[in-house]
Amino acid sequence: MSRADWNALLPNHETIEAMSPEKLEAAGQATEDYGMNIGFGIAAIGNLLAGTATNDDHGLDPDAMSDLGWLLETLGKLSAKLADTGNGIRARRAAIQED
Repeated sequence: MSRADWNALLPNHETIEAMSPEKLEAAGQATEDYGMNIGFGIAAIGNLLAGTATNDDHGLDPDAMSDLGWLLETLGKLSAKLADTGNGIRARRAAIQED
């Protein structure tokens, strides 16, 4: 059984090349919106971690920290793939406009 990968859900180069201009525009907007939301979410998690780490009354649970670490790794990879997908979409839209 293969491991699930969120990045596999995003369009590859061939799919981007076959998209209509309308779908390219929608996909480009989605990559920007979701990428920004992921970035803001990661920043919020960092803020919560910093606040919790400095609170002497409530320490950090090691299991929760491990889960959070895996979440951040996954979100970081997804964010990078979203940026890569967005770059591919922008390049394709520019090529269409040149034609």
